[in-house]
Amino acid sequence: MSRCYLLTVCSGSSLDQNSNNITLFNLVEQLNVPPNAPPPATILPLEIHAYFQLSPVEVNQQFELRFAMVAGTGLETCTDPVMHRSITPRYRTRTVGLPMPPVTGHYDLRVDWRAAGTEGWKRDAISWPISIVEAEQRPPVTH
Repeated sequence: MSRCYLLTVCSGSSLDQNSNNITLFNLVEQLNVPPNAPPPATILPLEIHAYFQLSPVEVNQQFELRFAMVAGTGLETCTDPVMHRSITPRYRTRTVGLPMPPVTGHYDLRVDWRAAGTEGWKRDAISWPISIVEAEQRPPVTH
């Protein structure tokens, strides 16, 4: 059974082509929205990074991934599923587009997966906390 061993949200990243290492920029744990503003776009231009370790029987098999913003109330906002296949036992993804829930509050970003052609989703135990809060804009600093 595959497992996600890293899940995070950031504003951007960079891949070093020589070392194959990734640098993440500005990890995101809170989104500030103006008070009484209409809900922003349904997909925010943030990166979701998810790293997986696959069992030997899962290597080179197709599977689908989706991400869900889950509130304590049970409200869930999910991305569209995307098909993947890994030829190695470790697999990493970078998805641009964080699903924006319709209300402010505290959420956990979760990852769901399923083998290609199956119906039920399996939710991994890992999560990334994100708070969406109404915040007053600070006045500009003038000197």
